[in-house]
Amino acid sequence: MILVDINELVGCTIIESDRIEFERDWNREKVLHTICAFANDFDNIGGGYIIIGIDEIDGSPANCIGVNPSRIPGIEHELTELCNSISPGYSPNLSVEKYHGKDILVLWVPGGERRPYKCPVTPSKKKSDNVERAYYIRVLSNTVRANRDEEITLVRRASNTPFDDMVNETASVNDIRRGLVTDFLNRINSRVDYGSMENIDLYRLLRIVRGPSENPRPVNVGLMMFSDDPERFFRNAHIEVVYMPDPTGEDMEETVFRGPLDDQIRNALRYISGMFIREKVVKLLDQAESLRFFNYPYKAVEETLVNAVYHRDYEIPEPIKVIVRPDRMEIFNRPGPDKNISDERIEAFDLRSDCYLNNRLGDFLKELKLTEGRSTGIPRVLKSLEDNGSDPPVYETDEDRRFLRVIIPIHSGFLPSAESGSTVPGDAKKNRTSQEIKSLILESLRDNGCQSGRDLAASIGYSSTHNTFRRCVRELMDEGKIEYKYPDNPRDRRQKICLPRQRV
Repeated sequence: MILVDINELVGCTIIESDRIEFERDWNREKVLHTICAFANDFDNIGGGYIIIGIDEIDGSPANCIGVNPSRIPGIEHELTELCNSISPGYSPNLSVEKYHGKDILVLWVPGGERRPYKCPVTPSKKKSDNVERAYYIRVLSNTVRANRDEEITLVRRASNTPFDDMVNETASVNDIRRGLVTDFLNRINSRVDYGSMENIDLYRLLRIVRGPSENPRPVNVGLMMFSDDPERFFRNAHIEVVYMPDPTGEDMEETVFRGPLDDQIRNALRYISGMFIREKVVKLLDQAESLRFFNYPYKAVEETLVNAVYHRDYEIPEPIKVIVRPDRMEIFNRPGPDKNISDERIEAFDLRSDCYLNNRLGDFLKELKLTEGRSTGIPRVLKSLEDNGSDPPVYETDEDRRFLRVIIPIHSGFLPSAESGSTVPGDAKKNRTSQEIKSLILESLRDNGCQSGRDLAASIGYSSTHNTFRRCVRELMDEGKIEYKYPDNPRDRRQKICLPRQRV
């Protein structure tokens, strides 16, 4: 039995298309190799699905051919033989589903617990010790035989089980609450008939419990999603929302959200939406339609917070923090981006990575529609800010990538200066050329002296040090027209930007 709705699975709306293999008909060799590839889970993305009975074009579903019901028992028998040829042993979950009125077969192939796996290059019904065997992996949407370098990488990665898929030896199966599990299944419209199932059988079906029957243990993702108090097992696994109206911390208000991670997300977003997100309507003299915009577009906040929960390292005992200031919202979590991601890629909003810390958690959040497929979060943040007329976000981290701070600037129409008309209109700022920005930077430094990056950006009408502004600053430094006050330590907390020989 599969957990997700068959229509959403085939439509690739929950599971990414590169995790789904469509087969028009039963193909022993191709199915065996793909089972082996998904079980090896080379990129730690959670395995995948093989759907038999649906034709495909360029990796996307086309015609539903279906599988003749009279052939299904024979296919099941062949599947058992094929899986017995995989070393070490592996068995996927087989489900017969109805799609467009026809029977199709769905093989759910999670990443295996004893990977890496090998299988025969050419499957045969004859048992032989001399059969050629190989490792298979997924490369994008294709199953391929691993080369020597990929074999070495596969063995190394297989020894590093993602934290959310590790067995938690300090917890008991009783720490998982059945009501939370069944509520999840109802939310995703699962067809699992859990009414007559014992707890342990239901938990094993969801792969949130592993181990022998005499001593089963929950895996970490089961405790994150289906225990009443995940903080018993993962210290500070909560979300803090802090309202900080003054830099000194005066009148600061803090609200903490605890419980299952998906509940934390929903409750924190509901609180942020009700307390801090506001819409403004501006009547324009030269047109009938009013201008409408939000201080913070909800979608940008939602995507950023969900990403923080998804990509957090739960072995680091520091909570996710949302800090609301008069001119911006900051969302902080640990760790930062992968160390292989350069500063230039971060400035270009490209934080994509091949491996993720919490793929199992990501799958649960996708099934709940709290997040989409891989690498879509930041583009959605950028689009929602652009559609709202807001400045782009700022992604900050340190050299060792120990944290990630995402700064969502408040729409300039909500800044105090906007009421008096002193703020530069959003369209005018958006149309500035790099040369105009550089001229304004130099003019501000001549008039006001050395300034921090944030103060300098504010002096020329921006609410944050966005990427274009930072690029202009970097180019001016390369040209020798400006410099750091403390050039030997660019990350100095006292750092300011100055004209040459103005470092006083």
